[in-house]
Amino acid sequence: MPKKLPFDTIAEFIHSLGERGKTAKALDINPRTLTTRLRNPATFTVAELLRVAAYGHTDLLTVTRLAERQIKNPITPPPPTLGRPTRQP
Repeated sequence: MPKKLPFDTIAEFIHSLGERGKTAKALDINPRTLTTRLRNPATFTVAELLRVAAYGHTDLLTVTRLAERQIKNPITPPPPTLGRPTRQP
């Protein structure tokens, strides 16, 4: 059973994990790659989603559902500062 998180998208979830550079390093990807993934979660690999789940202390199903929700309802990813992303019109 997936966990219920207070986020609608994977971008919000990853953004909540802290500074983007540190998060990218923890996920073992380049910060620019992380920005690409936040804009288009369909580009995440399964290995990257597994690392996101582990780093965020959740499960793969939860992370996958957040990514799927963002793919179906695109948002503007948040800037590197803390805050929640806004929905695209």
